[in-house]
Amino acid sequence: MDNVFNFTIFKPTGHLSAYIQAVWSASVPTDCSSDINRWLHGDGGSGILFNLSSDIFLNDEPLSSGVVFTPVSKQDESVTLPGGSQLVGFRFHPAIGFALFGKHYTSPTTLTDKTDLSKALYRLYEELKSTPSHYAHITMLYRWLTTSIDFTDKIPEPLLLTLNLARKRKASKRLYENSTLSQRQLERQFQKWVDMTPKQYQRILRVRQSLDVLKQNPDTGLVALALSHGFSDQAHMTREFNQIAKITPRQYSKRVACRQKKEMGSGLAFHIERDGVRSEEMGSEHSFL
Repeated sequence: MDNVFNFTIFKPTGHLSAYIQAVWSASVPTDCSSDINRWLHGDGGSGILFNLSSDIFLNDEPLSSGVVFTPVSKQDESVTLPGGSQLVGFRFHPAIGFALFGKHYTSPTTLTDKTDLSKALYRLYEELKSTPSHYAHITMLYRWLTTSIDFTDKIPEPLLLTLNLARKRKASKRLYENSTLSQRQLERQFQKWVDMTPKQYQRILRVRQSLDVLKQNPDTGLVALALSHGFSDQAHMTREFNQIAKITPRQYSKRVACRQKKEMGSGLAFHIERDGVRSEEMGSEHSFL
């Protein structure tokens, strides 16, 4: 059969949205004619991946079945999904993974420790294995996150304020103005909790926000896009895209435009299910997991 990548994503609203970027479920049919290759956007966050099937490959390194902690993402990474792959997971906002696990991982790591949190995640893993649909996976994860983990007061307030400010465009000169900590103290705290500097996090955000604009409108002028998102010029934006997203802005916009034409011709497009859950059958060249 033709290659089909089934991907469903839910972005929480309300209280949970401050801690969880997204809850998602993905699968590839067992009779898929070849492996599915996708890109995972660098977003400065970490996450939990439940691999419910056999080995998948992240940056060509195999990940076996189980509960996998995916480390802080600082640039785009490739994922290869063979036929029969079935994955579920959620993405933390920056610093949340460290707040819950108390450490940073340098590479995707299958959890084997006996902490209460790891045990709870493996109980959830067994429940997910017996759940058939993407919507059921999303629902189960969302309910678990809202009832099983207390996210409140996990992150120091000065760091939280800086994270929120860093997400605003052209905020670099104001990152430290409203903090009760000195610039050096805040940078040390940022490095400890987020595993990068505030400047590096802002670089990632600029690229992500620019990608989002091009995904919505691939005909956007690149010079205007660069200047409106805090790059010094188009060349600066291209260098940042190459380093973080592994693709140039022009290449990405062309791929998005090509995909949109294919979807219009075949009738495949994003559609809304219930409660804000979005599904797609084909996926883009750079997809969020």
